[in-house]
Amino acid sequence: MTVVEKTAIAHEDGAFLIRLKPSGRTKFTSGDLLAVYPANDHRERFYSIGKTGKHIQICVKLYEQGLGSRYLYHHTVGNSIQARIVNNAHFQFPQNAPAVIMISNGTGIAPFLGMIEENSEKTKCYLYCGFRYYTSFAPFKTSLDKNIEEKKLHGLQVAYSREATKEYVKDILARDADLIANTLAHKGVLMLCGSLSMQHDVIALLEIICRERHGRSISFYQSHGQVLMDCY
Repeated sequence: MTVVEKTAIAHEDGAFLIRLKPSGRTKFTSGDLLAVYPANDHRERFYSIGKTGKHIQICVKLYEQGLGSRYLYHHTVGNSIQARIVNNAHFQFPQNAPAVIMISNGTGIAPFLGMIEENSEKTKCYLYCGFRYYTSFAPFKTSLDKNIEEKKLHGLQVAYSREATKEYVKDILARDADLIANTLAHKGVLMLCGSLSMQHDVIALLEIICRERHGRSISFYQSHGQVLMDCY
């Protein structure tokens, strides 16, 4: 795969976007995984994919001692890397859902960027995402604003944990509990991608909302394919 674009990081603990052009007729979709081999051995690092046109886009947090993140960050446009696509069929944009609520923090936003971009049917789509700083969200703002103008994205809420507001994803979700409850009641789908700690907090909140509004556990909606998760 060839590097066609890479952004710089806004903070020393920030994230960067890298866009790759796969060789041949590689098939992939947003939500699949990219397996990278940073030490050219058996060790793999996995990244959730966003599909932008014919390119693969991933969002990577740069760690000081990170094997995969350092390897990817030091590549420049035109470099080639060895990687493979891992199908992740359980975490793809639902084709028949009346509405989709996407929930992420940090690099978990990557597959959603691709899914929103490909929302040509203009399914009602809402994104709730969490970042540490305003500048951490900046690389995504322009494309998401464009998606809103094109009616591919119907709502965007962002939480910042290290700014004055000191909010997390669960806090902005709690304010829209009615939307969440109504989405589930009308066969809509919730999708979560990001850290396990975020997943734990959000699921705890969803459990409360579902119990109070519908008298059911969130596990009921999970078992009916209305809650999809890819957290790490």
